[in-house]
Amino acid sequence: MAPDSGARLTGVWFLASFTWLLYSMQRHSLISQPRLSSFLLLFISGISALFVSLFSKWLPGADGRFDSDAVLKASLSSLPPRPRRFYVPCIIALVLFRLEITFRSLHDFQCSSAGVEAFLPLVLAAYRFFSYRPPQVESDEPEEMWGSVLEDLRNWFLGSPFTLLLGTSLLSYGAFSAGNSTIRSTYFCSSLADQGSLVAFIQWIGLFADAAIIILSWRVLSWARTTRSRLRTLGGILLATSFATCIPSLATRLFQRNEIAGHQSLGGVNPLYIFDTLSTGIVIATLVISASLMLCDTSPLEPVAIATAASGLLAGIRNTLLVGTYQQISSTQPLLVLGAISLGFTVFTYAIDMRSVIFIRRVFFLVLLLSILIFSAIYATLTQKMFTRHPVDDLVYKNRIEADRWLRHATVSTTLKLAVAEYGERHHGRNPPRNFDKWFEFAQEKKSVVIDKFDQIERDILPFWGLRPQTIRDGLEFLKSQPNIGIIRIVDGKVSSNSLAEPPQQEALDEIVNLISAFVNYLPAMEIAINLQERPRVMVPWNEIHQLRTIATQAGFQFISGRLGKREDSDSSVKEKIHSTEHRAPKDLVKPYITAHQFRQLEALTCPPGSPTRSGVSWDVRDFCASCASPHSKEQFLNDWQMALDPCHQPDIFNLHEFHTTPHQYELHQSLLPLFSGSKTASFNDILIPFSWGGSKEYYDGTSFSQKRDLLLWQGDVKDIPKVNHELLHGSHRLRLVHLVRNATAPDRTPMLLGIGTDKDSRFRYEHVPTTEGNSILPLQFSLTGPPEGCEDAHCEFMRDEFGLEPPAAEVDSRYVMLLDTVDGPPANLMQVLRSNSVPVLSSIFQQWFTERLMPWVHFIPVDVRYHALHSTMSYFVGLDGRGALNGRKQITPARTEDAKWISQQGRKWAEQAMRKEDMEVYLFRLLLEWGRVIDDNRDEIGFVFKG
Repeated sequence: MAPDSGARLTGVWFLASFTWLLYSMQRHSLISQPRLSSFLLLFISGISALFVSLFSKWLPGADGRFDSDAVLKASLSSLPPRPRRFYVPCIIALVLFRLEITFRSLHDFQCSSAGVEAFLPLVLAAYRFFSYRPPQVESDEPEEMWGSVLEDLRNWFLGSPFTLLLGTSLLSYGAFSAGNSTIRSTYFCSSLADQGSLVAFIQWIGLFADAAIIILSWRVLSWARTTRSRLRTLGGILLATSFATCIPSLATRLFQRNEIAGHQSLGGVNPLYIFDTLSTGIVIATLVISASLMLCDTSPLEPVAIATAASGLLAGIRNTLLVGTYQQISSTQPLLVLGAISLGFTVFTYAIDMRSVIFIRRVFFLVLLLSILIFSAIYATLTQKMFTRHPVDDLVYKNRIEADRWLRHATVSTTLKLAVAEYGERHHGRNPPRNFDKWFEFAQEKKSVVIDKFDQIERDILPFWGLRPQTIRDGLEFLKSQPNIGIIRIVDGKVSSNSLAEPPQQEALDEIVNLISAFVNYLPAMEIAINLQERPRVMVPWNEIHQLRTIATQAGFQFISGRLGKREDSDSSVKEKIHSTEHRAPKDLVKPYITAHQFRQLEALTCPPGSPTRSGVSWDVRDFCASCASPHSKEQFLNDWQMALDPCHQPDIFNLHEFHTTPHQYELHQSLLPLFSGSKTASFNDILIPFSWGGSKEYYDGTSFSQKRDLLLWQGDVKDIPKVNHELLHGSHRLRLVHLVRNATAPDRTPMLLGIGTDKDSRFRYEHVPTTEGNSILPLQFSLTGPPEGCEDAHCEFMRDEFGLEPPAAEVDSRYVMLLDTVDGPPANLMQVLRSNSVPVLSSIFQQWFTERLMPWVHFIPVDVRYHALHSTMSYFVGLDGRGALNGRKQITPARTEDAKWISQQGRKWAEQAMRKEDMEVYLFRLLLEWGRVIDDNRDEIGFVFKG
C-alpha cells in the first residue's frame, strides 16, 4: 500500500473508532466493572498492537520514521527531542494515575462538569507554544522586497505562534459549549456528602495527565525506526500497563459477593460483558494504534484537534436539530457553537499548514464547514419555536377520548352469550374457564363496569400455559417453605389460610380470604401462595419468559399438551432450576442479600436483546437522558403511562428510584413460580392480586376542591427513608424531589413552557428558568417530616442537615397531592387521594391490579420520575398570571383550575365505579377461575361452553 493511501486509511480508522466510542459508551456494561474492564481493554489493545505489527508493511511509515508523503503532515512538523529512558515507566505510571482519578470522578459523576475534555487541544497548543517550537525551514530564495501590506499581514498572522493559540481556543471553547448544553439530571450533587470542588479539580488534573501521556508517547514512538518497532513498543507499553492494573483489580474482586440464580457468574462477568469487552477492546485498539501512527506522522496536536472538532460538530448539529424543543431552547446557541468550532478549526489548519483533513483537501473541508453553518442557520430559523396550543390541552383531550374508548371496549358484553364470544376473540379462540357463567352473573350483580377487559390477568397467567401443571404445583410446594409467604387453601367450598406471626401480614391475608369467601362455592380446589412483602419477588430472564409465552400463544390451545410432551427436557430443566434455587435458599429466617448493583444487572436481563436497558445500565447520572423519556412523552410531558412503566427503553431509571438503588433483602426467584403479589414493576412476573393494605376502606373528604389550598403537597416521614448509601442519597425518587425544591442553587436551570403574547393571542415556548425562581413562583411544598423534639440517630440528623425537617401537614387540605412510591411498592395513599376532592399527581414505577383502569390526564396528573416536566405541568394547572416574574418578565399563563377540578371529579367517580371492594371481588373471582384451570391436569379439555 502506498504511504499516502496508508496514512489516509489510518486517519479514517482513527476518526471512525473515535466516533463509535463517543456514542457507544453511554450505556456500557464495562463501566459497572471499571478496574477489571481497564485491565481487559488494555490487554486486548496491547495484543492487538503486537498482532498488527506483523502486517506493518501495509501501514504508513513502514520504511522508517521519516515519511514526507503523509496526508496530515504539517509543514512545521519535526522529530521531537530524543526520549529519556524513564519515559516509558512514566507513561505507565501516568496511565495508572489517570485511571484512578477517572474511577474517583465516576464515583461522583453527578458533581462533574461536562465538556472539560474539549480543552485538551488548547493544553497541547500551550505546550507547543511554551516548551517546543519546531524549527523553521529557511528558504534558499531571497526575501521578496516589494510584497503587499496585506500579504505581509497574512504571513505574520499565519506565522505567529499566537495564531495557533487563537484557533485552538476557539475550537476548544466551541466544543466545550456544545457538550455543556445538555439538561442536567435530577440525580443531584449533595452539598454535605459530596466534594464537588474536588471532582472539578480532578477533572482538570486528568486533562493535564492526558496531555502528558500523549506528549510522552509521541516522543517515545517517534524515535522508533520503523512502524513495526513503533507498534511493538506501543504493545509492550499497553501490556505492561494492563498487568500493572491487574493486581488491584483482582484484589477488589475478592471482596465482591457472588450473583444468584446462575445467570451471573462471579463478579457480574456475563456474556453481555464479555461481548462488550471484546468489541470495545478491538475498537479501542484501533483508536490507539491509528492515533499512534498519526502522532508519529505529525504531532500530538493534529489528531486531538481533529477528534475535538468532530465531536463538537456532531454535538452542534444534534443541538441544531433539537432547536425549538425543551432540550435545545436557544436557536442561536448551536449556531454560535458551530461558528466557533468552524472558525477555530479553520485558523488551526492554516496555523500549522494542514493541507488535508484525513482524506479531504482543506479547501473542500472548509466548504463543508460553511455548508453546515448555512444549512444549520436555515433550519434553526425555519423551525417552529412556538406552540399555539399547550401540549397538556391536547393530552387531556386525547386521553379523555381514549378513556371513553377503553370503557366501551371493556363493556362490550351485555349477555352471557356475547361475553363467551368476546372471550374467545380476545384469548386466541380459547373457551372461558369453568363456571364462567357464575362469574358473569356475579359481575352483573356487583354492577361491575368492566366485563371484558382483563388484560393484566392474561399477561400474568399466560407464561404458566407454557409449563406443565405438575411443574406449577412443584413451584407452589417450594414457595410454602419460604418466609413471608401466606398460603390460602380452597377446599369443598371453604377458604382458609395459614397462621402468621406478624399481625399486619395476618390482617392482609384475612382480607383476601374475606374477598374470596363471597364466591368460594364456585372455585375448584386449589392452594395459592401470597407474597406478604411489599416488594415483588419473581423475576424471570427475558429469554425464558419469552419462550414460555411463545408456547402459550401458539394457535390452538387444545394441542398444547401434545407439544409440551415433546418438551420434557426443557420442562425438567425448569424444575431443576426450582430445586437448585431451593438448595441455595436459606433454611432459617435469614434473608438473602443482593446488592443494588447486582439487582440492576438482574433486572436488565428481563429486557429483550437489543433494548437499551439490556445493552447496559446507564452510568451517566449527570445528564438528562432524553432518549429514555421521549418514547413515552409528548414534548416535555408524559404521554403513554403504560410505556412509562416499562424500564427496557429507559436504562437511566435504574439510577432514579429507591427500588433500584437499595439492596434486595428478600428472596428473589429467577424461575417462574406461582406467587401472587399486590404490586410489581414491569420487570417482575408475580401474579397481581387485589391487595389493598387498608386502601379499600371507605373514605370521605368533606372539603370541596375550591375550598382547598392551591398547593402541590408531598411530605414523607424521615423514618420511612432507608439508611442512605451513595446511590440512594443521590438517586432516591423522594430525596430528589425534596432537593429539587428545597436545595436548588443559583446556577440550576429548568426548562419551562411559558406563555407569551396577550390573553387573546397567547402562544407558548420553552425557556430556561432559574430553578429557584420556578420554585418560588409555583405553590410547591415538598418536605421530610421528623420528630419535633430532635433526631435520635445519625441518619435523621443527616436528613435534617441536608434537606430540613418540617412538621406534618394534612394533605387533604391541598388541591394537588403528590403521590410517590415507597422504597418497595406503590403509594400507600393512592386510593385515598383518588376518592378525595384533591387531584392526584402520580409518579410511580409500579403496577397494581387496577393500573390498566386508570387513565393519565383523566383520573390523575402523571409526572415522569425524572421530574423534568414538573414545573411546566403545574404551571399549566395553577397558572402563572399574577404570581410574579420569571426571567424578568411577568407571566400571562392563566390557571386551568377547571381542568384540575374535572380531573379530580373524574378520578373520584371512576374509583367509586371501578375500584370498589366489589370490583376487587370481581377481579379476584375471574383471576382464580383462570388460575384453577391452568393448574388442572385436564386444562385443555375443561372450559365453559355456552349452550343457549
